[in-house]
Amino acid sequence: MARQSAPRKGTRVLVDETPTDATGGKPWWRGMAVTGVIFLAVLVLAVFISLSGGSSGSDSDSSSDGQSQTAPAKQNGTGGDTKSTAKKLVSGVPVGYSHNQAGAVQAAVNYQLARSSAAYFTDEKVRHQTLTAMMTSQALDRQIRNDDTGMQQVLTSLGLTSGSEDELVARGAAMGTRVTTYTDQVATVEVWMTGLVGVTDNNAPMPVSASWTTYTLTLQWQSGDWKLSAITSVNGPTPLDAGSDSPTSVDEFRTADREFNAPPYVG
Repeated sequence: MARQSAPRKGTRVLVDETPTDATGGKPWWRGMAVTGVIFLAVLVLAVFISLSGGSSGSDSDSSSDGQSQTAPAKQNGTGGDTKSTAKKLVSGVPVGYSHNQAGAVQAAVNYQLARSSAAYFTDEKVRHQTLTAMMTSQALDRQIRNDDTGMQQVLTSLGLTSGSEDELVARGAAMGTRVTTYTDQVATVEVWMTGLVGVTDNNAPMPVSASWTTYTLTLQWQSGDWKLSAITSVNGPTPLDAGSDSPTSVDEFRTADREFNAPPYVG
């Protein structure tokens, strides 16, 4: 994604959903009891942890009836298999995955990366096109409603307006994957991710901040491809910050965001 004159390759990254009753979690915008900058940090970063789904997964459950379930393959440090690559892009989203476990893993990682860009936050048209490319037909409308609501609340919390959208930093990267169930019709993949969100403005209510999240993505084989039917998330393994006590300045973040390409899609 390009910002001003500096071109960007790859994907931009990171956000996530609002748990529904089916996930057992509270919507991220409820229950906040902190104030000031801490309130905003918790509120906005919670989007990465809870913009998760609006999908109960019932459509995928019914599709797995009668299917033999196979044990997940031995895990390694990669997010996919280079022998299983997407065939084409639809609205900038890689689609057309192999009908095997490696293809399901690639789809899970790439779909979450696609939902993590700054444009996904700020541009409703981009968001709807992205979801149309990756969701099952049964889950699409529900996910659009969920993400539209969540994104609008995030932007409001950050104080972004139509004139300041270019100041938004939203990036993420996958740290690892784990397949918890797999059949030839339904797969469940966990993706451990890290991400950044914030505004590169000295007057912004929240500086650029990091989050660590584990997403559980349920995929269904539909119309000859792996499609998302449900997304949930929890706090992911979070490392100790062993760096300087002083965070990077907004000017440095602005420069880095414009000069560094986002991580590429896997596969």
